[in-house]
Amino acid sequence: MSYSIHFIKLLISHSDQLVLLRKAERLRHFWKNFFLLFFLTILTYAAVTWTGLGTDPLSSDINTLSRIDFEFQKVWFLFGRAAVGLTLFLGVLFFIPFIFWLLFDLPFKKTIVTQLSVWAVMLLERLTWIPFMIYFGLDWYVSPLSFGIISSYFTQLEWIIYFFGSISLFQLFIVWFQIKSITFLSPSRKWWVVTGVTLWNIILWAGTAALVYFDETIVQLLLS
Repeated sequence: MSYSIHFIKLLISHSDQLVLLRKAERLRHFWKNFFLLFFLTILTYAAVTWTGLGTDPLSSDINTLSRIDFEFQKVWFLFGRAAVGLTLFLGVLFFIPFIFWLLFDLPFKKTIVTQLSVWAVMLLERLTWIPFMIYFGLDWYVSPLSFGIISSYFTQLEWIIYFFGSISLFQLFIVWFQIKSITFLSPSRKWWVVTGVTLWNIILWAGTAALVYFDETIVQLLLS
């Protein structure tokens, strides 16, 4: 049988869609979903950057550059953030399924299908950052939907705040979604799936925190 891919249906009717996905011998409409998320990624990262989220590395140049040069750097910064978004998009869609395929003996293409839904949730999370930034002046790592704002009351260590800021309600949902999907599609034992997926996401959160910690240095090197 064939399975018509729809990343929103996979989120809303998870169990029913997983049954159909497991039985499927042929997958349809992958590229339709792929390019839809591709363009949504560009729009989302452009919108997030345009509101000022993550533009702190540019603030050090505001007094040393002319208005035209500063606006030019902002445009390049926006293109850079969009490129980062597309890189993450491809990584979530193809690299993570490869890791899961190695760990859990999963059907690679079907794992990519589930990751389409994961990326949709990640885009939704980024859209929630916009109102928090505009109306409350909160950066993403201190979003009320993450643990970063709580950790900031207990420590001033930036990396720790960034790490817990990477752990949000959306990310916890993604971990649950991945565990349920992999458990359903893989012959691996559930304890191994839970352990592997959890550790993998902890590594990703730690990596995100490290990139944000050195973000200003990286941007300055690229713009210099």
